[in-house]
Amino acid sequence: MSRAQQQNDEDVNSALFDARNEYYIGNFMGSINFVLPEQGTAGAELLSYMYLSYLAIDSGRIIASDIKENTTTPLLALRFVHEAFEQPSRIEELLEKLTDKVASDEDETNIWHIATAIVYCYDGQFENALKILHGSNNLESMALSVQCLLRLHRVDLAKQLVAKMQEISDDATLTQLAQAWVALAQGTEVMQDAFHIYQEFCEKFIPTPALLNGQAVVHLGLERYEEAEAVLRQSLTKKHNDYDTLINMMVLSHLTGKSTETITRYWEQLRQFYPKSDFIVDLDKKSAEFDRLCLEYEPNGEQLLAV
Repeated sequence: MSRAQQQNDEDVNSALFDARNEYYIGNFMGSINFVLPEQGTAGAELLSYMYLSYLAIDSGRIIASDIKENTTTPLLALRFVHEAFEQPSRIEELLEKLTDKVASDEDETNIWHIATAIVYCYDGQFENALKILHGSNNLESMALSVQCLLRLHRVDLAKQLVAKMQEISDDATLTQLAQAWVALAQGTEVMQDAFHIYQEFCEKFIPTPALLNGQAVVHLGLERYEEAEAVLRQSLTKKHNDYDTLINMMVLSHLTGKSTETITRYWEQLRQFYPKSDFIVDLDKKSAEFDRLCLEYEPNGEQLLAV
């Protein structure tokens, strides 16, 4: 191998390491900026973090432009993810394409497996996502499995999976983050372990809304409301309409007895920017059910006269 080729490989590996970690902590533009200089010669694995980051910042149209339908690279899987996000009515069709590919080909980069699991999760099919990821020793697959298990309220199984991740690489960013997720799910004083992880990453990398919201949840759980407000306001300076931050600001406002107007302001922002989010859809369903029950049990005129 020539010295130039060796240097190029080292540069690519460095870019992959940096792009991967920036994506994990939620610094999506940082991840994109590590990939862009290498875009002309980068392989699918490195490029995947750029396109996953574009998905995370709602810039999926770039994926549709860059990744053509006839591409033979694993990046086609990320085009399918974008299409699933944009056209939920096609999710069944797209999942069929994704699962067929997972079943028929060796997925050396793991992109097809991750993409398939992401679409399953987006559709609320966490059990099927776990089936796709089951048995993998890839830390990304394992971390996504931890998230699925937590959504299914299986903290016990999530803890077991994190222990396996620790055996593979205890110091890996994803392993540390998975530990924090499980600690948050357990609650009580264990949450403080999560705080230390988020704090370390804020110092090692940069504070991102994802890391700051992790800290905020710890503060909220331990009733440290002033500290929670400080990190949430810092998060809003990073992204003024961040989904998790707005939800946590609503929770904080309720816990600290803020005015209805304050809580409503965050609610309206959520409805404006994330009208189809799980949080909005779920609250709308609960509100409609509450209204229905009120009408069902509302006393009529004859009952009022009888009283």
